Amino acid sequence: MKVIGVKRRPELTSEEHKSYADEIVGLDQLDRVVKEADYVVGVLPKHETTGDFFNMESCFSKMKKSAVFMNIGRGTTVDEDHLVDALKTGKIAGAVLDVFKVEPLPKESELWKCPNLLMTPHCAD
Repeated sequence: MKVIGVKRRPELTSEEHKSYADEIVGLDQLDRVVKEADYVVGVLPKHETTGDFFNMESCFSKMKKSAVFMNIGRGTTVDEDHLVDALKTGKIAGAVLDVFKVEPLPKESELWKCPNLLMTPHCAD
């Protein structure tokens, strides 16, 4: 498996953290990395610049149809409506979510209706 990390400031990555990945790139390489990835894993914090960071335009429409999206960061970083659309239309193969915009996830959320979505109860620690 090849692991590629994407960071806003890759030049500030410590030598120890570099040892955990095959490559660490900046946001300018996000499109390339998302197109190549079998798994896209979100670990972003909640911040004014990360709201709905993972959406159809920036991520889901560029992923391989066989790829899986995972989020263990913050629920606010994923546009859940776009993810539902990507899952239901087969733009991506599946997703794993440990966090959601609203927790607990409301009964009426369309995420519950996606058979290709694995949900865990905010326990990815």
